[in-house]
Amino acid sequence: MLHSVSPNPLRSSRRARVYKVFAVYVIGLLAMVNPSFGAKLLVQFDLTPGPLSQSLIQFAEQAEVSLLVSKTAVAHLHAAPLNGVMTPSQALQRLLRGTGLGYRFVDRQTVSISAALLEEKKAPVASEPRVTAATTRADAGIEEVLVTAQRTSQNLQKVPVAVSVLNRVELERADIKDLTDLGTRVPGLTVASYSLGQPTIHMRGIGSNDDGAAMDNSVAVFVDDIYVGRITHIDLNILDLERVEVLRGPQGTLYGKNAIGGAIKLVSKTPAPGAYREIKLSSGNYNYRGVSGILNGPLGSTSLLGRLSFDSRQRDGWQQNLTTGERQQDDNKWALRGKLLYRPQQHLEAHWSLDGSRENLNASGRIPVHSRVPLRILDAGGNPIPRRDAQGQPLFNSTPEGDQPLYETRLPTDIFRALGGDPRHATNDGEGFTDRYLWGATQRLVYDSGGGTLTAITGYRDGRYDWAEESTGLPSSTTDQFVDNAVLETHRQFSQELRWARQGPANQSLVMGLYYLNEYTHRDEKFPFQALTARSDQRNTTRSYALFGELRYPLSPSLALNLGGRYSYDTKVLRQRAVSNGAPGVVLEDFQLKSEGDWDDFSPRLALSYQFSDSVLWYGSITSGMKSGGFQGAPGTLASASRTIEPESAWDYEAGFKSQWLQDRLRLNVAAFYTDYRDLQVVQFRTIDNFGLFETDNAASASLRGLEAEFVMSPSTGLTVSGSYAFLRATYDNYNDPEGRDFTGNHLRQAPKHSAHLALQYRRPVFKGELHTDLAYRYQSQSFREPSNSGTRLPAFRLVDGSITYSTPDRRWQASLWGKNLLDEEYISHLYVLGGNDYALYGTPRTYGVSIAWRFH
Repeated sequence: MLHSVSPNPLRSSRRARVYKVFAVYVIGLLAMVNPSFGAKLLVQFDLTPGPLSQSLIQFAEQAEVSLLVSKTAVAHLHAAPLNGVMTPSQALQRLLRGTGLGYRFVDRQTVSISAALLEEKKAPVASEPRVTAATTRADAGIEEVLVTAQRTSQNLQKVPVAVSVLNRVELERADIKDLTDLGTRVPGLTVASYSLGQPTIHMRGIGSNDDGAAMDNSVAVFVDDIYVGRITHIDLNILDLERVEVLRGPQGTLYGKNAIGGAIKLVSKTPAPGAYREIKLSSGNYNYRGVSGILNGPLGSTSLLGRLSFDSRQRDGWQQNLTTGERQQDDNKWALRGKLLYRPQQHLEAHWSLDGSRENLNASGRIPVHSRVPLRILDAGGNPIPRRDAQGQPLFNSTPEGDQPLYETRLPTDIFRALGGDPRHATNDGEGFTDRYLWGATQRLVYDSGGGTLTAITGYRDGRYDWAEESTGLPSSTTDQFVDNAVLETHRQFSQELRWARQGPANQSLVMGLYYLNEYTHRDEKFPFQALTARSDQRNTTRSYALFGELRYPLSPSLALNLGGRYSYDTKVLRQRAVSNGAPGVVLEDFQLKSEGDWDDFSPRLALSYQFSDSVLWYGSITSGMKSGGFQGAPGTLASASRTIEPESAWDYEAGFKSQWLQDRLRLNVAAFYTDYRDLQVVQFRTIDNFGLFETDNAASASLRGLEAEFVMSPSTGLTVSGSYAFLRATYDNYNDPEGRDFTGNHLRQAPKHSAHLALQYRRPVFKGELHTDLAYRYQSQSFREPSNSGTRLPAFRLVDGSITYSTPDRRWQASLWGKNLLDEEYISHLYVLGGNDYALYGTPRTYGVSIAWRFH
């Protein structure tokens, strides 16, 4: 029988109101086109170190401008390397710093450079059309960082937002390949993985665990400004990126729904004018093989540039299955990205991008770590006895505190030691695998009208996720809980964003835009139990509309006000079918259901920033965020499926400072925050006859308090020390679960109290080339997996990574020795509960290898 949840009676009137607001907003947006303020288009610069005269020639070619400069003015001057996406003005400011030279744009395509122009007042970096996050090195200090955290390019130290940046070099040297590798490298960020397609990302204690077709993430992930909506898609291959920006805390104003915990922005590298080729080969233990490459340059003319990058890697499994004899936890992935940049005229540019990836992995190898209820009941002869009598009544008490038959066999806490000796051995006899492919296309059009910059971003993403796993990690003969879990999911989404950015006088700026998203997800989940198979089939359609804006208005030369807001309207239609088939556990009854819901929200932001000096910025902000509502994933009963999950919301109060000291040799950024977190969407496991149901409920409230600090220091030539620390206290203020248990005062899941990261980089000349040594230490304190805070905790862990790299004098050849988890730490990367018992996935043990790269400019 088909049941239906009635739609909101205000849906029609609310939708009409949204359309009217959108119409008025579009008219106002177009009416603001005013040619009074110019904004230069961004350029991908790749300038090699050497004589300043040579660097200026490269600059002129890449910026497509003419230079007016005398040879004597630049004689005997040298320039540092300059890489990144920025305006020509920003590039010249960095290129000419410390040379005694200044510049002036005679017209849009001509630049004059001389010593006399140095005295003219140049526009500060923060007032220019803000760039994508790139980094450049000052002559005698740490790198300057440019970010797009506020949808326009700014110097990191001028942005009143808690944001962390990992640039291209840092990503490469740390061998960061996916989001899981980012965990603990960014303060307040933790990433665990139930499987490749089901990561759990938490920021400052806020995260998601429900993978149902109608549920969303609490930390938003963006690829080149395209929101990635599905949990099975967000753990992407990190391929040929310019940088990763991590915005901590609610980002609802500029990044929309589902950025309640924060936002992670992956920014790929833009095609550059110069011809460039790169090939990299890697080999390591566990038979690791990797190959990656880049091909970049003009395509027929300087107005059309292209870039092609790829990455492929394979590795044998590091976990031996004692039952099947096979190796598990392998790696078999490839990724490809192609980009085009077309500049038909000075004021217009078009970016096109196409990317794809494929992963084909075997079982992940779960390990039982703790038992709280019996797995199997035996009679006096050692034979299994039925769970229920002919009337369906339980034959035994399934709680460890109750009276148990003497023949009852429980799982000892250290059974994985008894069965395999260590976490590198497993005993499951079910076959597991992951097969996922993803692809996406992006179009980005940028038009500089002279009065501002109009950007239109169109995105489409598609993918298929096929996964199966045995749930307990035990042979089926040892437990009545033996049950497999299999998922076949397809997802596609289309998004369109129209954004207007205008730079006014005296550091005034305005960003405003419109946004539309359409998603379709089909998730078919099966739960095989011996000869029986339960099934949950969900098909969800989501439509999201939003309009947003943020104004920066200087109240004085040192004090500035940021004021913004975002109005969002979401609709979801979920059609689902459940079949129990007599299998115990997850799906308890058959039903069909159509559910509909719609929600709207206004997320404001207010921030005050005070530029105490050129190198110190104080700021305070009040920000809100929202995660949209939805419906249960794989519900076990009609009653559970009929219950609507309401949106969760957060108000964040933050204060901090950003500073540079010791003649720009030390950067120190600190942020303190308090977050009022309401209507949390919490996933709970309800035990029923040694099995049970995963259900999501809206917890009452929680409070998050924390302190985060980041520093970068360059105490001497060639030596850089960097690090971060996060303190977090995330507890429920008032939470009683549906079974009446009081979890008030308990800690939120995956919210470690302490986390830290410390890195040392040292480079020195060797054989006319350069030797670069990297050493990194990561620490995360213990955390809880369940709101009850009972059972096994995720223990603290410490990881040490390192590499030694030599580059030839012309930098064409590079050789590296690298290692991860050098101390061979045994640590749990993910923990979950099934039937009252705890099962874990362990992190990768020590890996090491060698890489050789060849680069040609």
